[in-house]
Amino acid sequence: MNNKSSYIAKGGLFVTLTLIVLYLTTILKFNTLFMLGVASAIIPLALITTSLNNSILVFIASSILCYFLVPVKSVWMLYTLLFGPYGIVKFLLERLRNTTLEILLKLLYFNLLTFLNFYLYKRLFVPNFTLNYNIVLILIGVQFVFYLFDYALTVFINAMRKYKL
Repeated sequence: MNNKSSYIAKGGLFVTLTLIVLYLTTILKFNTLFMLGVASAIIPLALITTSLNNSILVFIASSILCYFLVPVKSVWMLYTLLFGPYGIVKFLLERLRNTTLEILLKLLYFNLLTFLNFYLYKRLFVPNFTLNYNIVLILIGVQFVFYLFDYALTVFINAMRKYKL
């Protein structure tokens, strides 16, 4: 099989796998963020096995199909704005080979898109939403969780590179 047809076939499999994982978030309500994290790991897998352009197409196709097939639109919004493109953003930022700058830019990306997601969620889905917790503690905790997520994704990527799927 030549590269082009191989990339198309793999891309279709990655889109299907992403949609299955995202749809599971509607069935397994207690693990939504974990399942979104699993779905976000599929894009780096596409990067490893195909190309950057193909991975971008996998993300776009997954986002569009998720909008129509996954009934919970907040899952679509979180995947499309934050979790889905993170694998591509991570790939591009880690090309800089400057760990401090990478971490700062990843945190900037995460925080900006988290606030955008929160704002859109509040405006579109729950206009009367109020946060009854200390926002500073939440922000600190979320930064730590994001760092753990980034580390877990890095471990996954390195394992996949080692086995060269």
